[in-house]
Amino acid sequence: MIKNALIVALGGAVGSALRYIIQNTIHSKYPNLFPYGTFAVNIVGCLLIGLLMGWATQEKLLSPQINLLLIAGFCGGFTTFSTFAYEGNTLLLESKPLQALLYIAASVVVGMIAAYLGYKLTKG
Repeated sequence: MIKNALIVALGGAVGSALRYIIQNTIHSKYPNLFPYGTFAVNIVGCLLIGLLMGWATQEKLLSPQINLLLIAGFCGGFTTFSTFAYEGNTLLLESKPLQALLYIAASVVVGMIAAYLGYKLTKG
């Protein structure tokens, strides 16, 4: 159990650090318009988790430890739905309901499509 928790923690640390770098890079280029950094990370994370899910179920191409490292750890640290909720609420509190609605709807819909696409890409 401790070994598995450490595997997840390692993946989470890498995923979180990469999320931070990507978000800040994108937000510095497009400040105040839309939370593009979080949106991009969430969509890429959804696509990646779909791919990993597909590979994990395809004749066990990934070991249980690699699943923990990449899916629970890396993707769990990389995707940012808590930040997503914070930024959606911030848009609402800034009296930008249309931007908030667009951000929330696009994140959920495009994220689900990306996860499905990622899964399907592994099924050849």
